[in-house]
Formats: sequence, C-alpha cells, structure tokens
Amino acid sequence: MDIKSLITMLEKLKLQLLILQLQLRVLLLHQQLTIPNLGAPNKIIIHHAGGFLNFEGVNAWHKIRWNFRSSLGFHCGYQYFIEMDGKIYQARRDNEEGAHCLGQNKQSIGICLMGDGTKQDFTKEQYEALEELVKNKLAEYNLTTKNIYPHSAFSATECPSNYLRNWIIKNS
Repeated sequence: MDIKSLITMLEKLKLQLLILQLQLRVLLLHQQLTIPNLGAPNKIIIHHAGGFLNFEGVNAWHKIRWNFRSSLGFHCGYQYFIEMDGKIYQARRDNEEGAHCLGQNKQSIGICLMGDGTKQDFTKEQYEALEELVKNKLAEYNLTTKNIYPHSAFSATECPSNYLRNWIIKNS
C-alpha cells in the first residue's frame, strides 16, 4: 500500500470515527445534533441577518429558536456568518444540514452577512470576505456562479436585500 492510499484510508477512518462519536452523543445524551454525512452541496444561498447581532448573538438566538446544534458545537443555522469587519465564522460543515432555507438545507451552503440590507449597505470588508468565500466554495465543489442564489429565490422574503441580490447578479 502506497503512502497516498494510506493517508486516504486514514482520513476516511477519521471521518467515520467523527460520525460514530456524534451518533453516540445523540443516542446517549439525547442531543439534537446534525451529522456531517450529506453529499457535496449543489448551491450557495446568500442571506442577511436582518439585524445587527454578531455571530455570538445569532448563535444564541438560533439556540433558543431551534436548538439544532452542529457537529462544530454551534446552533447557528448557516454554514458561514460574516461580521461587519469581514471576519468569517464557520458554524456548520459544508456537508452538514443547515437551518437557513426551508427545503434547501440538505444540499446548500448558507452564507449570512451581519446587518440589515433593507436599511443600509454592507461593509467593504463583508463584500471582500463574501467574494473570497464564495470563490473558494465554487472551486471546491466544482460549481459555477449560476449556483449562487438569494434566499428570496426559495422563500417569500426580503432576504438577502437588494444590495446582496445586486451583488449576486453582478457576480453571476
């Protein structure tokens, strides 16, 4: 067995152990957890928070609202959250069920920007972080810009605001 095959086998074993650990936590502790066992995502859905809670605030709110914890230990329903200064938080693994867009949570990556785009535009730092994150995820999953959607494409909502809808159009 060559070294590359051995490394691949060890990575698969590591993932299987993580899944087993999470399943045991669910069974033994009766925790409502998601498990990173889905296929590769086929779309990216862009959101705005609709308010000015930072990542910790959104995580706390989602814990109260859904109590749906990720394998990374967060309750935030988005895979990624971008604060005003451009800092990106990962709340869920890409192949883990989200809680951000009804009917799309098992096959999408949810990215949310802090702020309310119906009241003001997002920061330059947020747009730069969003652009870099989306570019990396498109490449990682062999997707095109046609796989980027506003939340409003799937729900009757103002989310993610005209600012972000225009950003999606500009980057498609």
